Amino acid sequence: MITGKNCVCDAHIAPEREEMDMNHSAFIIPESSSQQPHFEVVNDRRVLYVDGRPFTALTVEIPWWDLIDGRYEETHSVYDALYPAASAMGLNTIKVPVKWSMIETKKGKYDFRYVDHVKSMAEKSGLKVVLGWFGHYASGDGNIYRNLTGEVFAPTYVIEDDETYPRAVDKGGTAHHNCISYAYDAVIDVETEAFKAFMTHVKKVDEGTHTIIMVQVENEIAVFGADRQNRNMWRDHSLAANQAFEDNGFTDDLKFSAWSLSSRWIRKLTEEGNQIYPLPFFANFVGGKLKDGLTGGSPGEDVSTYLEHCPHLDFCGLNLYVQPGRSINDLRGALNGYKTGRNLPSITETNSDLSKMAPRIAYLSIGEYGAPIFAPWALNTSCPTPYQPYVLEDGSTANGAPGLKECYDSINMAMSQISYYAGTDNLKVFMGVQPGDEFSYTIDMKDTKLVVGGETEGQAMILHVHENEFLVIGYRCHVSISTPYATWPALKNIQVEKGSWKANEWSCIGEARYTINQSKHAVGVSLDTAQVVRIHLNKKEECPQVE
Repeated sequence: MITGKNCVCDAHIAPEREEMDMNHSAFIIPESSSQQPHFEVVNDRRVLYVDGRPFTALTVEIPWWDLIDGRYEETHSVYDALYPAASAMGLNTIKVPVKWSMIETKKGKYDFRYVDHVKSMAEKSGLKVVLGWFGHYASGDGNIYRNLTGEVFAPTYVIEDDETYPRAVDKGGTAHHNCISYAYDAVIDVETEAFKAFMTHVKKVDEGTHTIIMVQVENEIAVFGADRQNRNMWRDHSLAANQAFEDNGFTDDLKFSAWSLSSRWIRKLTEEGNQIYPLPFFANFVGGKLKDGLTGGSPGEDVSTYLEHCPHLDFCGLNLYVQPGRSINDLRGALNGYKTGRNLPSITETNSDLSKMAPRIAYLSIGEYGAPIFAPWALNTSCPTPYQPYVLEDGSTANGAPGLKECYDSINMAMSQISYYAGTDNLKVFMGVQPGDEFSYTIDMKDTKLVVGGETEGQAMILHVHENEFLVIGYRCHVSISTPYATWPALKNIQVEKGSWKANEWSCIGEARYTINQSKHAVGVSLDTAQVVRIHLNKKEECPQVE
């Protein structure tokens, strides 16, 4: 029986020595009794389930700044061309911010037409949705507004009334009008009511369809915004904040900010939201480190603190932007920093430029770390290199879009299988140490020798659960698998197919390119384009060809 958001699955990994036949596969994945998006504990790991099956959100974000305060209704459709473009790029999910100011244009009066529009547009393009609740934004100057047109996050009544809703004060005693203080209950109370109304509406319109699969709570939580190195702005020095700092015995500004914002504000939002509709909730944190002992690059962020004080926050994601040339070991180092307690290292923002970094980070974070979401930022603007967007003004795709598409296409061909076994010894990821490198690895995987190689920008995932069955996922790569079946007459029982898994149904589209080296007792496969190859050692049967 499913109860709550984090459920225990009594399914087990397929037995190692069970005999295989055409009607059984080690890659048939246990389904959930709940269709609602949630996490289940599977073999001591948390796995995201959507529509009853393991799932990874392969997404890119839509921006927000062309949705203009005071003209929200007339600008609702400004991003409509991005939905079909996202589908054409191989996304299975789209990540869309919803500003608090959009749904509460007057105090206590809520308007959810943009939420409904997003849901409708996504469904027309066959996409799931991750909604970002933007009541707070700290990627620029300020945390409740950056300008007074497209970057207004809190409602106007909050922005205009700094007596009822006091502002954060820096160490020098200056109040910042565009930075709310969360040391006072007033703003937390009204935002919580708005978030409750938001989650009530999401439940009402989506409980039967499960298009909306997760909610990001706020954006890059910080006290004053993006000026993160200024120690005078590492915590709020308002009267209420100073009193809380003293009363609770703090001596460290960064630890105080993380404690205060998580325990007073984010905990309340996620607890109230969970009571209404228990979708998975997550936060996104800035890459980098301000101080040893804290994980998060903004004053106010720390993974351990948030997970301790916010039991309904499922994970804290990493916004990881890297320059071309960062090695696979650099990427692992960044993700390892987020392996804290129950956290799931996930990429909630990353490169969306012409570089080849996004596909590399996707394979690594999803395959090795079991990330439930991978989300470059954004579809029609590129970062960290400008002027290289995935989607051009006419809706066509360009720049890094083809590279992301082949990455996403390959993962989508075995989505449930990858999501279920990601982060375990049953799945291995291979790519060049440096971007653009050719690669060659020889490893033992569950008592089987593998030789895996690839060309420039090639990469591979290998899934191995049962001794007689493998999945090879990737492109521009080749794999040699040692097996006693690769010799006469046993080799007559080897079947090597291209195809895809749709849930637990394998769809074969033809025989893969393969060789058998009898002297080395090895089956070799070569993947030029994005594909999945299934190798299973059964009685040979004909595979239907696609016209």
